[in-house]
Amino acid sequence: MDTESPKKFTSREEVLAGLHKENLVGADLSGLDLTDVKLAGLDLHGADLHDANLAGAKIAGTNLSDANLANAQLDSAKIAGTNLHGADLHGAQLNAVRMAGVNLTDADLTGVDLSESRIVGTNVKGADFTDAVTTGARGAANWDEAAVPPAEPLESVGAPPKWLPLAVAIVFALGFIIVMRKRKSA
Repeated sequence: MDTESPKKFTSREEVLAGLHKENLVGADLSGLDLTDVKLAGLDLHGADLHDANLAGAKIAGTNLSDANLANAQLDSAKIAGTNLHGADLHGAQLNAVRMAGVNLTDADLTGVDLSESRIVGTNVKGADFTDAVTTGARGAANWDEAAVPPAEPLESVGAPPKWLPLAVAIVFALGFIIVMRKRKSA
């Protein structure tokens, strides 16, 4: 059986050129400057993004399950409808991040900086927030389901808006349609 090893990307330009053309499952994007990048409807399962700079990124409908985002810079990123199940985010900078409808089940968020962040409608079941910094953060999640909830509780933002599940479903659907059209035209 011929198995292809995950691709190692060496520049921002290479990543942007291959976003919808390359197989990104398990891809090595570690240490790259991906500031303000748009990742929508991609499968980055098991990708290595440790030490990557994703500040200001817009991540929607993307599969980042089991991805390595350790020590990544995600300051001011907007993350919606994204799967981060089992992801390693320890030491990541998530200052002023906006997160809605994200799956953080069993994710490692030890030592993350969530200062000034907004987290709404996010699944934190089994997630580890040991030593997480939450100064000024606001959130609506069932923190009792986390393996280790944040030591300093996030200020409540109340229940998520009733339209949020529909918005997340639309993001997933659009991401799927985009991926399918690009594959069909390739």
